[in-house]
Amino acid sequence: MSLNNITTELTIYIFGGWDLAVAGDLLLQGTLFAQFAHYNSLYKSDTPWLKGFVCGLLFLTTLKSAQMIQILWQQNVTHFSDVFGAANLLNTSWTQEINLAFTAIIAFFVQLFFCQRLWALSKNIYIVLIIFLLFVFALVASFVSTAFTFAHNPKTAGDWIPIHLSTVFVGDILLCGNTAFSLFKTSKGLLPQTAGMLNALLRLTFQSAVPAVVCALINLVANRANSKAQVAVAGTMLSIISNNALPKLYALSAMWTLNSRQGIRLAGSNGELTSSGEGQSGRRNNIELGGLSLLDIRAPIQVRTQTVQHVDPDIVFTPKLDNVSEHSSARKS
Repeated sequence: MSLNNITTELTIYIFGGWDLAVAGDLLLQGTLFAQFAHYNSLYKSDTPWLKGFVCGLLFLTTLKSAQMIQILWQQNVTHFSDVFGAANLLNTSWTQEINLAFTAIIAFFVQLFFCQRLWALSKNIYIVLIIFLLFVFALVASFVSTAFTFAHNPKTAGDWIPIHLSTVFVGDILLCGNTAFSLFKTSKGLLPQTAGMLNALLRLTFQSAVPAVVCALINLVANRANSKAQVAVAGTMLSIISNNALPKLYALSAMWTLNSRQGIRLAGSNGELTSSGEGQSGRRNNIELGGLSLLDIRAPIQVRTQTVQHVDPDIVFTPKLDNVSEHSSARKS
């Protein structure tokens, strides 16, 4: 292959890939800033732990965008006339060498959030522990790959990348699937109002998780296609873009979940069930997800001559709540 062809491929697939990755990163970061501002204006009463999670996510994603801008500067300014020097930044610049580990740290930070959410929903320590250990292994694999990158051993570093990506993908599928199953299982046998709340959370789970899961799949496939090529190919560009977009999609998934609480609360308030009867008694149950109020769904159960339910988000319902209401109603009758 001629030198001109190699230079052209480097320019299109590597430089172009990083340019598009930086543009996509900044676009997603702008969306995240809007999400952070929305959260700050609406959820001032959240627990300190949940506020700390949001602040940590703001710091990490902003730092990631700063790293991307630095890479763009090195590639297009510092090495403006040095095509091969710019293409070799992965072996000469620490800002690119830490990229895989940095994206894995942000992903792991968000994955902890969703693992805690799954634990609050399912209370199944075994499945949560398995998923958590998968994410820990994926994080360690990214660190190992990064360490070999710093040691200038690209072959071994490249061998650990698909291990990291495939583990993340499997963990994401298990996390999303078990969260959806737990919500669906909990909604069985509940009063219509309560089941409607959980169905809304079920839809939210899929809507917020799908972009990150699809991006993880694209990243895995593109990386494997790229590893078999001797030169830069379209898979190289796709791998660069998807790998850098993935942590921001994780962050958007978490903020989408948090900022949807008010909409679910309002929907529950508008769908309030009422009936005539003698007096009323109420009981407010605040079940926070591990102390973080992750789903933020509260619900006082009103009992008159019939079981009456008013939904006002901040807890996760379990069938026990309806059973208690039915027994209480039977005693009153």
